[in-house]
Amino acid sequence: MHGDGIANADGRRYYIPYSAPGDILDLCIGAKREDGHVATIRSIIHGGPGRTVPACRHFESCGGCSLQHIDTATVAEIKRELVEVALSRHGFRDLDIRATRSVPPGQRRRVRFAFFRAQNSAFGFSAAHSNQVIDISECPVTRPAITALIAPLKLLALQIASLGRRAEILVTETDSGIDLLLRPEKRSEPDMDERMALADFAERHKLARIGWEAPQGYEPLSARREPAVNFGPARVALPPNAFLQPSRDGESAIVAAVCAAAAGAKNIADLYAGCGALSFPLSTIAPVHAYEGDSEMVQAIRRADTKRAVTAEIRDLARQPLHHGELKNFDTIVFDPPRAGAKAQAEAIAGSDAATVIAVSCNPATLGRDLRMLADGGYRVESVQPIDQFPWSAHVEAVAVLRR
Repeated sequence: MHGDGIANADGRRYYIPYSAPGDILDLCIGAKREDGHVATIRSIIHGGPGRTVPACRHFESCGGCSLQHIDTATVAEIKRELVEVALSRHGFRDLDIRATRSVPPGQRRRVRFAFFRAQNSAFGFSAAHSNQVIDISECPVTRPAITALIAPLKLLALQIASLGRRAEILVTETDSGIDLLLRPEKRSEPDMDERMALADFAERHKLARIGWEAPQGYEPLSARREPAVNFGPARVALPPNAFLQPSRDGESAIVAAVCAAAAGAKNIADLYAGCGALSFPLSTIAPVHAYEGDSEMVQAIRRADTKRAVTAEIRDLARQPLHHGELKNFDTIVFDPPRAGAKAQAEAIAGSDAATVIAVSCNPATLGRDLRMLADGGYRVESVQPIDQFPWSAHVEAVAVLRR
């Protein structure tokens, strides 16, 4: 999904970046792509009803957003249709696909910036379909505390020679402050002066933590506070590189949909649990056993400050999915896999006796595949809730509820 508009004319298909539904356009036809051709807009003859003025001066050069030129209501319907089309390709028709719940811009709390050192150094995001780094001065997608760090972070990156020619800088706003991770493209370590500069930066900007991807692994360079987030009744200290939903509002929408579907459960399995973003809210309903392949995130769950019944174990569910004998212990199964989906685990769940299965996905294509396996095993798709927590991008989250 690139977020491009699609037009069919003269028996040919055209993919048109930055077009909007209902646009009448003068196009320049370009290279072949998939089953059609890419076309660029020479001029807008008449804008569609959903077309609007982009909010950011870097739109169209920065590759972070592809839909800023379309209003929120239209984007919400586009994303609902993306889910509907993806599921229809796996034989699902007439499903209860609900109206998209949209998270407003300015809420993104986890951002991966790129830095490129050159005569004209750049700090920002990559251009669309390119490794070129676009220098930015603003980002209306991100939380204000992160936006305020854009200019200082560029100056810091220029000062830290050990970052090399190209680096990633991950910024996460936690409930206890900003967590910064510096990741140079080539393996290197900061020298003593650079370490002092980074510690000073953390102090001046009141950051919670600064870390470095060193040759031997992660190294904390400044730890003023432990980066932590609240998941329902629990406070969880985040390990470096921990999975976190991109926005708190998006996470809340997912949690609300999952917990509503799990009402009345007696024993819950949370698969691909991360640090427990779903496990702990679900624990207010019933005991939860969490499965996660990353040992640091499992330890974060185990160390969480909570009195709720949540247990956790390390399990690579792609290589070692839970089998029928293990799944029989749960009447409700929740899974939230990475973009590749949960093929092996979904196949195993399809043969289980669990009354309720709740699938959370950031990829409608793999969601459709996984739901197909579950439906073939006797589950009925009760509802699908699209959630747009990626404003102005082509990505969409969805929560699907299945019952026996």
